[in-house]
Amino acid sequence: MNDQYEYDYIEEADILEIFFERGAATCAVEITDYITLRFRPEEKKAMSLILDNVSYLTEPAEIGPRSFRLKLERISPELRQTVIELITSAPVNQFLRVSSYTRPRARRSEPITYVERLPALALAQGQVA
Repeated sequence: MNDQYEYDYIEEADILEIFFERGAATCAVEITDYITLRFRPEEKKAMSLILDNVSYLTEPAEIGPRSFRLKLERISPELRQTVIELITSAPVNQFLRVSSYTRPRARRSEPITYVERLPALALAQGQVA
């Protein structure tokens, strides 16, 4: 993981923003109910990742990490491919893991994600890793 990233944690709201680069983003999309990607689509550059209710996002489930359905259908078709490229490559994929789930007899897979529980996230929240 790269230590050059900046983290802003708002304890009262349990919101963590991970800045890959400071500056204005020209677009922001909610990829799950709790995760927002801020980026510059014209440069295909991720600016930050906002994790709302980060304690819940990183809390282990009964088996493995807690996963969430990616709501890619909410994103306009012209931005969807850019978002997929950004969340599956560095630096975003150091914090989000993306995969898919296919129900038995389903024709299509559902994309899912989980937040990687990294020491930097714990430190940003003021916790011991």
